[in-house]
Amino acid sequence: MIRSEEFQIINGNASILEGPTIRQDTRKREDHMEYRNIDWGKVWIEQMEQHLQSGKKEKTSIWEDKESAKRFWEMSLKDDQKRARETIKGLNITSQSHVLDIGAGPGTLAIPLSEKVKHITAVEPSKGMIEVLKENMSEYNRDNISIVKKRWEDIDIEKDLDGPYDVVIASFSLGMPDIRKAIEDMRAVASGYIYLYWFAGDTSWDMHSKEIWPLLHGRPYHSTPKCDIIYNLLYQMAIYPNMETFTLGRNDVYSSMDEVINDVANHFSLTTEEQRKILEEYMEKKLRKENGNYIYDSRSTRVKMWWNTQKK
Repeated sequence: MIRSEEFQIINGNASILEGPTIRQDTRKREDHMEYRNIDWGKVWIEQMEQHLQSGKKEKTSIWEDKESAKRFWEMSLKDDQKRARETIKGLNITSQSHVLDIGAGPGTLAIPLSEKVKHITAVEPSKGMIEVLKENMSEYNRDNISIVKKRWEDIDIEKDLDGPYDVVIASFSLGMPDIRKAIEDMRAVASGYIYLYWFAGDTSWDMHSKEIWPLLHGRPYHSTPKCDIIYNLLYQMAIYPNMETFTLGRNDVYSSMDEVINDVANHFSLTTEEQRKILEEYMEKKLRKENGNYIYDSRSTRVKMWWNTQKK
């Protein structure tokens, strides 16, 4: 309905004016069209490039050292066992399931999951993580896990994998430069469900990095792209996933500041003693102290997205 103030008579003919209501509706339609035309795969690529240009090391290089990978596993046993149990509980698996675990790490999911399924293919590029995973396979007597030492983006799905897989899972391992290609490859080897876990909003690591990065590296820190990009991309790919949001907290305990810095040095891309001193001063202010220990409290909001590839 056009209001009286939105048209005028010119030479006996009614002429519609572009009043506020019409202009607003036009802008909304234009904004909607622009939003639909966004290439979310490209947005991911650009944000990931910004993240790496901050000087942040790739995850694979962070975990090349076995000692760091071992500590990650030990922290997982202390803080993440409940999460692992809940994750496994939420998977559509049977004793005959073949599972693909992308970014398997030291076996945070693969080790407990291997008790419940037929076979797991663990894709993991980091040398340190693989060494710890192999130790865990031996310690827990697991012989139904095969390891592929590659980044997901370097996988040849015909030569490197033994699909199709009943379940494909990527749990906080979505640091691929091209997320569209990564998801397309997952779909190509999946015969059942795909489960993706990622972050919603900045993590504690992100917030601390944004504060300290300019002092360490002389430039701003850009965090990795988050789950909103993934959801919009999936929608563009005609994939409409189930979604579940949850909060996860950790309390990493260190006996000394040296232990703190040694553990986080790779995360903050330290290369000089001067950077180490700057980070020590920062951590002294940020970490909680209890019974002579330093406690790194972290908290983040996370998202689980999953769908059945056979459901049309």
